[in-house]
Amino acid sequence: MTMKQISFIISTFLLLVLPELKAQNEIDALRYSQLNPIGTTKSLSMAGAMGAVGGDFTSLSINPAGIGFYRASEFTISPSLYWNKTSSVFLGESYQDDTYKFNMGNLGFILNKSTGNESGWISTSIGFGYNRIANLNQDIFMRGTNTQNSYLDNFTWFANNYPNNLDPFYEQLAVDVYLLPLDTTLNEYFNDIENGGYGQIQQRLVSSRGNIGEYVFSIGGNYSNKLYMGATLGINRVNFEQTVTHSEYDPADLFDFFEGFDFEEYLTTQGTGYSLKFGLIGRPSNFIRFGAAFHLPTFYYLTDFYENSMTGYYDAEENMQPETASTGLYEYRYRLRTPFKLIGSTALTLGKMGMISVDYEFLDYRNANLEASGESFFEENNTIDNLYRSVSNIKIGGELKLGDFYLRGGYAFYQSPFATGEPNVDSNRNVFSGGIGLKSKYFFIDAGYSYYTEEMSYYMYVPQMVDGSRNTSNGNTAQLTMGFRF
Repeated sequence: MTMKQISFIISTFLLLVLPELKAQNEIDALRYSQLNPIGTTKSLSMAGAMGAVGGDFTSLSINPAGIGFYRASEFTISPSLYWNKTSSVFLGESYQDDTYKFNMGNLGFILNKSTGNESGWISTSIGFGYNRIANLNQDIFMRGTNTQNSYLDNFTWFANNYPNNLDPFYEQLAVDVYLLPLDTTLNEYFNDIENGGYGQIQQRLVSSRGNIGEYVFSIGGNYSNKLYMGATLGINRVNFEQTVTHSEYDPADLFDFFEGFDFEEYLTTQGTGYSLKFGLIGRPSNFIRFGAAFHLPTFYYLTDFYENSMTGYYDAEENMQPETASTGLYEYRYRLRTPFKLIGSTALTLGKMGMISVDYEFLDYRNANLEASGESFFEENNTIDNLYRSVSNIKIGGELKLGDFYLRGGYAFYQSPFATGEPNVDSNRNVFSGGIGLKSKYFFIDAGYSYYTEEMSYYMYVPQMVDGSRNTSNGNTAQLTMGFRF
């Protein structure tokens, strides 16, 4: 493990950091372990509090016992629109950036077979389809005038402390484009921004695209309308792409030779994960249900494609054209095991008026683990154990029935996974949702909306970086589900 990674770990352990592009580390473990199943619009509208509700395709990804409540076969499809706005405050300047993305929240089939019995084994259902379980789309833009340090200081520090082991993805690129010259007298690397006393414009754009979708294959049944059970084989598909573009430039001509530079980090991750989920729902009376579900760890097989490049720009009097250097595209295969999850649920049925449901989730992010052939990932896994913690997530949802018309609402609280957080930054995620539905014997349609907000601090580089950016992210999902029973 390089000192650059160690310094990054120290910073993230002391300060809450927005995940930044760096392949195969504790950030990957968190990114693919933090799931928020979207699924159908009913689930979206009730903030995902579906663990004891049943009869909804999303339950196959939450508590598979919910499949036992089906009394007919069903097909559902849920197109959705997601948009995110992230505001940043960096070095006294405020900016915001947003992104829009069409998604498929759910596509699923339920095949139900009834025995015709009134007690004992009443029915068996088989389900297969797709639920989106994580949205990874976000754009963040930060900009300000930095009078204290530069990313080139970071490169300089590592180059001078490890001159015989220049990182080809970082300081070696700065050397190759003549932004990190060697003082042959002192035998030290230096940069013109540090020598000029700073004051350069500094900005960064982090553009992330992707999602995690779960292809589910479930089976379950109904015993005497009192006990419901189910199991799901989940095949998770990861598609993630991130580009981090860091720029610094000198519009006031404060520095000799230096005019500016762009440093770009590109990462694409693709892969597949496998998991098993088991669940039970007990209904001791018509008014209350209790649910329990256990999710085994997901075992991911991932491939990263990554490349860094740097372009240097120089004062006109130097008569130099911009210089560009690139690492070329690298490929790396590795494995990730996510934490197991426990879910306990309660649902109260208010006669024919509707229901209220509550889900409690427990998982310990310290149980995530990275591995690869010929690589122990000892330092990264040790960092996972120190940086993260166990969390308790709460989801509350309600449904009011007015004849064939339904009103729904929900709230979810996702606890911060970080063992230590920066003061005055609320890294917990709060989700608010609502929706409406219309149901007939053979067809139903639901419309819903979900909104989340969370804060995080982003530090561009360590050491040297003093002031981070305080970012507030607001995510929105508008979704429509159409269902057909047969």
